[in-house]
Amino acid sequence: MSASRSITSKTGVPIEELVLERVAGGWGDMADFSIGRETLLHQADAAAGGGRHQVAQNFRRAAELVGVPDDIILRIYEALRPFRATQAELRTLATQLRLQFHAPECARWVEEAAEVYASRGLLKAGEHSG
Repeated sequence: MSASRSITSKTGVPIEELVLERVAGGWGDMADFSIGRETLLHQADAAAGGGRHQVAQNFRRAAELVGVPDDIILRIYEALRPFRATQAELRTLATQLRLQFHAPECARWVEEAAEVYASRGLLKAGEHSG
């Protein structure tokens, strides 16, 4: 990342302001210490520039997830465990990621998981592919 681009948290706090003394004084909350979308996108660009395309793709998906509430991320995580969700439930989560949270890469990833789980028999009992 170039010197002209500041690394900021999810809430836009520059990294230089994230110091122990401020926290000890009661300043800030967890969002102030979460990585920001732009920082993750810069990391993706750096990884891609170094030929690490899978790492770059992971950073891009992570950047999309910055705007997704923790409870939704945990719901998706739980649904992606084998035998925890139907294909329809996974597709619904993918649609929510795409439409509500503007996370198309993450949505595509969940849709792909739904297809793979269907082909490997890893969906919740009683669900068939289709």
